[in-house]
Amino acid sequence: MSANPIILVAGDDYLFRYWQAALLPNPVERAGLDWQAPEGSRVLIDAAVPGIPAWQSPWWQEKTARYRIIFTNTAPDDAQAFAALQAGCYGYCHAATPLETLKQVLDVVTSGGIWAGQALVQRLLAAVNRIPAVASSTDPLTLLSTREREVARLAARGAANKVIARELDITERTVKAHLSSAFEKLQVEDRVQLALLLNGVR
Repeated sequence: MSANPIILVAGDDYLFRYWQAALLPNPVERAGLDWQAPEGSRVLIDAAVPGIPAWQSPWWQEKTARYRIIFTNTAPDDAQAFAALQAGCYGYCHAATPLETLKQVLDVVTSGGIWAGQALVQRLLAAVNRIPAVASSTDPLTLLSTREREVARLAARGAANKVIARELDITERTVKAHLSSAFEKLQVEDRVQLALLLNGVR
């Protein structure tokens, strides 16, 4: 999939050039909303592009079923982010997000993950944690070390790495290491999947 050009549906020339520079050495192709590309291609769409269909439009179902879409906005907000993810987009971020962050977004989406801002992720985790837990005969956390369990529980409740580090009196780097290990052992990709697993939804 990485050999396919990244489709850039940009609202203006400046944004297109910015994205193009950020995504080097990946091949890119500028296109409109009627783009054609191999299935699975990654697509960045700028919210300022004229004619973007409403989120309820079948256009979104068709496009998100075939492509890994990242929706961007120069004035991002949680409501739009939630709508984009509900419509099937793989990510949502600021259109002019720093170059290194944009590369991270592409890496996450390329590997099948979802990219969203911290505030939205915390809202999603809060919603997941309101789902009544399903009784299970096995606790998935038994696969983890004591410290990994502590970190995983706090992360699944929506605590940021900084908060977890302060709560457990460890460094943020250690929190990241424990989370990475927990994700690998539990075979989850992110905090939302972790929260679903701990609530017996998976």
